[in-house]
Amino acid sequence: MWRMMGALVAVVALVGLTISHGNLSAQPGPHGVVPDHKQLICHVADNARSFIIEVDDSAVPAHLEEHGDCLINSTDRSLINDPCNPTDANGNDICDVQP
Repeated sequence: MWRMMGALVAVVALVGLTISHGNLSAQPGPHGVVPDHKQLICHVADNARSFIIEVDDSAVPAHLEEHGDCLINSTDRSLINDPCNPTDANGNDICDVQP
């Protein structure tokens, strides 16, 4: 009986650690704030609709060069999926109209 109880406790502990580790690793940073390695951009989609997305820093150059996207000067994640204006008239990669 005690062996079965010990085995059950071990299994529950392993499952708990696995679940909590998965949840902790999924947390990118403080709630609502873009992590240091992410950037908000105004993304021009294939259907010509523009909206704010969050991308890893390593993906920013491709978005700026290939999609005509521009940078959003904010770390507020509540802006994600909001419509945006991708105009960058002065060519500095920063959106002229900020949310």
